[in-house]
Amino acid sequence: MNAQTTIQIRRATVIDLDAMCDLADQINAQHHAAAPSIFVQKPNRELDRQFWHGTFENPAGCVLLACDGEQVLGFITMSWNENTTIPFLYRRRICRIGTIVVSDAYQKRGIGKLLMDGATNWAHEHDAVEIRLEVFDFNRNAMDFYAAQGYGVQSHIMSKSLE
Repeated sequence: MNAQTTIQIRRATVIDLDAMCDLADQINAQHHAAAPSIFVQKPNRELDRQFWHGTFENPAGCVLLACDGEQVLGFITMSWNENTTIPFLYRRRICRIGTIVVSDAYQKRGIGKLLMDGATNWAHEHDAVEIRLEVFDFNRNAMDFYAAQGYGVQSHIMSKSLE
């Protein structure tokens, strides 16, 4: 399959919720395996549907799907925000990637790049000046992917368990 010619990127709708939940289950299982104290083993499907449905209701957000015909192969969520309250930071519109996932069966075929390109286009359309995302330190494959897309480390989020 040539991802550049057969894969379509389109905006998600509520009819895509089950496909999104299936893909979210996949990425959640990977994250749970690496960080079981953070990610639940098997999320509640109805709560997942409600969560993803909420992404459609955000007027400053968007969900894009990568599809081959009717088959959903991946998705990306993003939203923009703008600092209006912190006086020592410039007022800049920032696009934040929330989740990106590509079906295990379709990894390494350029679909993630198509989704990131779609997010970049959406960010430009909404006058964002920067795109940010957060990636867990255990997810080296994702870090390599983002670096290949031109992303670099801007800050570090550190944590300490109190349990």
